[in-house]
Amino acid sequence: EVIPTQTANEIISKVKTLAPMLNEVTLLHVKALKFAIEGTNNAAAIHTENASITAAADTLTTVSLSGYEIVKLVQISDTVMTMSITAFESWIVNMLAEAIARKVEDLLINGTGSSQPKGIENANTWGATNSVTVEKTGALTAANVQTLIGLLPSGYDRNGKFVMNKKTLFTDFMPLQDNSKNHIVTVQNNAYFVYGYPVLLSDYVAITTFLGDFKKVCANLAENIGVKSAYDIDTNSYKYSGIAIFDCAPAIGEAIVKLVKATA
Repeated sequence: EVIPTQTANEIISKVKTLAPMLNEVTLLHVKALKFAIEGTNNAAAIHTENASITAAADTLTTVSLSGYEIVKLVQISDTVMTMSITAFESWIVNMLAEAIARKVEDLLINGTGSSQPKGIENANTWGATNSVTVEKTGALTAANVQTLIGLLPSGYDRNGKFVMNKKTLFTDFMPLQDNSKNHIVTVQNNAYFVYGYPVLLSDYVAITTFLGDFKKVCANLAENIGVKSAYDIDTNSYKYSGIAIFDCAPAIGEAIVKLVKATA
């Protein structure tokens, strides 16, 4: 048995709410695909009247996304089925959406790209040109953050945002001040900013911090998240399975830089 389309669409809506990183990346709802995203974008030029115009050497980067199944199975007793249809559907939507959203956000950040989606943690081979390392025994400084911002190419600056976990924000970033003794973290209407860059919070970011244009990360979530149900006669219970087909990959690694605390 398949749950109504309206319920499936409700799950997609809730997944986007519960996994806010989905709203930051380039998100599509199609079958397996291969598409192009802007790579090098050269500046416009002044044209001399009547002279031949030479095409700019802009490039496109091709990204191939397939689909990996994210599955959550819920088994409930026959007693639970006695609640009203509206109440039950609301309950099952929340249950499945929360589980799928947690996994999607985890993959968007930590996916290895090997038999699973590729997350921003694996956008680059990290080194001195795209990351800043704080020594294990050292403390984060405003200068570290400034160096990190300087590593992000200016072409990606307009859409630049930080991603970190809540503990990192409040423990490491909040105490920092610039040379004028102003806090580098500001708060506006419950939103946080570091040197003016918006901060996104995710429990799936470890002791690292990312800064980048996350629109350069491509993701694909199937239009309909399938929800199927079946009666299990052996246990007098019902099983509901939520299935999302998801994939993601950073299209342009240079659009993301990383701040990391050394562990050794």
